[in-house]
Amino acid sequence: MNRLRDTFYLHALGDGLGEYPHLLVEKKPIPPTDDTVMTLALLEVLAESGKYDPQRVVEKYLDLYLKGELQKIGYTTYRALERFRETENWFKAGIIDRKAAGNGVAMRIAPLGVWSYLKNLPLEDFYEYVRWEGYITHRNELAISGAFAVAYAVYFNLKENPREAGITVKKVIEILEKLGIENAVKGAVEKALKLYTDGYTPAEALPLLGTSGFVVYTVGSAFFLFLKGENFLEGIKDLLEVGGDTDTIGAIYGSLTGSLRGAEGVPEGLIDRLEVREKIDTLIRKLLS
Repeated sequence: MNRLRDTFYLHALGDGLGEYPHLLVEKKPIPPTDDTVMTLALLEVLAESGKYDPQRVVEKYLDLYLKGELQKIGYTTYRALERFRETENWFKAGIIDRKAAGNGVAMRIAPLGVWSYLKNLPLEDFYEYVRWEGYITHRNELAISGAFAVAYAVYFNLKENPREAGITVKKVIEILEKLGIENAVKGAVEKALKLYTDGYTPAEALPLLGTSGFVVYTVGSAFFLFLKGENFLEGIKDLLEVGGDTDTIGAIYGSLTGSLRGAEGVPEGLIDRLEVREKIDTLIRKLLS
């Protein structure tokens, strides 16, 4: 399925162009940041193991970190990986701290949305896997809620193929309510939907939603761009104009857009420049085999 593959193409594009905006113009390879490296590491474990195994996932993250392939990680993720080196237990690795409400889980969670779609997981199991993935690094309610909102949107896009992004966002809000999640993440998704409905432009809405690494801001802005941007590259340009944690917001926005609309309208030459394109192709083949 092209949209499944395109979920990761656009994730990597949003990440790379968000970090290196000059590559929108310069015809050079587009490298990944930690957002895509960790996303593809999670995807690799799912593809090779045939199941979600948090112990193996964090072992993969640590191995990439020690090899120098996972760089510029957030402080919470760094602390969690160092704790895992000591404990060798994924359940004890994550940081319990109000400052752990970063976007480090939401940025890498798309593979679990894809996995839940392919395996038709019950909602309770789906949420539990996202929670475990959060526990690896960010043992924080907001971080986990933000990640689940993203993962569920990817799952719903692939499963239901809705006509428009607004249907997906309304469904995310409904499912958060069903799970009893009433917090700032849900409020941010609702705010993004209202700003879109009220006709706000990205230049107006993103500063109101926030664009820092706080997961509430990241998720709200990514969902707004998803609602607003029928043209993926225009959405990236709008994000870059406002600034902030543009690689992570771009990555999440990419996974949301790719899982709904595929790579429609994105120049093939741009995708060809992704340094991780071949890796994505290989992992998708393994995942579907």
